[in-house]
Amino acid sequence: MEFRQIRYFLEIRDAGTFQKAASKLGLTQPALSRQIFLLEKELGSLVFERGPRQIRLTHEGEIFLTYAVRMKELWDELRSGMKEPGKELSGEFSISAGGTVSAWILPEILKKIKKDHPDLVLSVREGDSLETKEAILLNEVDLGILTGPVDEHGLISREFLSDRIVPVAPKNHPIFQKKKQTLKDIKEESFVFFHPASAIRKAVEKKIRSLGKEFRPKIGMELRSVESVIKSVEAGLGIGFLSEYSLSSKLRMIPIQELIAERKFFLCHKKSIRPGLSQLAEELVRESRERFGSLIE
Repeated sequence: MEFRQIRYFLEIRDAGTFQKAASKLGLTQPALSRQIFLLEKELGSLVFERGPRQIRLTHEGEIFLTYAVRMKELWDELRSGMKEPGKELSGEFSISAGGTVSAWILPEILKKIKKDHPDLVLSVREGDSLETKEAILLNEVDLGILTGPVDEHGLISREFLSDRIVPVAPKNHPIFQKKKQTLKDIKEESFVFFHPASAIRKAVEKKIRSLGKEFRPKIGMELRSVESVIKSVEAGLGIGFLSEYSLSSKLRMIPIQELIAERKFFLCHKKSIRPGLSQLAEELVRESRERFGSLIE
């Protein structure tokens, strides 16, 4: 495999057609098609579905895309000298993330990264996935952490951390007196939910819909911040749903498997990145692996 084939693959994916990509690359279309044919032959799989007007990535192409982007990032770093011995990660970078990540995941990770790289200046702003994605596109932040992958021209994302959203109640709640908790035990309970646009609310509602008519929660409160939900549940105002990362010492998970929702966090940034951003992303991944052990490879 030649690196130019990786570059051609990425250009075709961005352009949407072989003809447009060939024009941008200064190649003839047959020459470009030949290089992709050789790439697919070496991989043993087709990476593109050829349509009459536009091409699409195959399943194998989606897998290869993840590695191709990373290889190009490393190549760009190599060319700019980012991996020279003694080259220190420095400069100013900004990150946007949701409430759970901003409050319970990033602080300790960033503390360690800044300790290792004293010339690094990091700022964090809180925003939901939509706000974060828009901030990246508008160059307001360098890096975002989202609750889903992006399919947006000019952006790339990679899986970062896994998370579970679980039902919770105060530790002294009567439900914990039972040996086993079931959906029937909480049908008459009041619930503290996040506002309808929140990622946690959407994940919980998707899980509830999968149960059909078996469970319909009585929503007593709808709140915007993680802290508000935690305090309200701690006060006994209802059962809530929280990320496992944000469980407080006063709360306990209700082990009803049917109500546990899983989600993934994704690191996201522009395809054209500032020097050092790829290295910062790798540092975030490495520290997350060491602290939480739930990195998705």
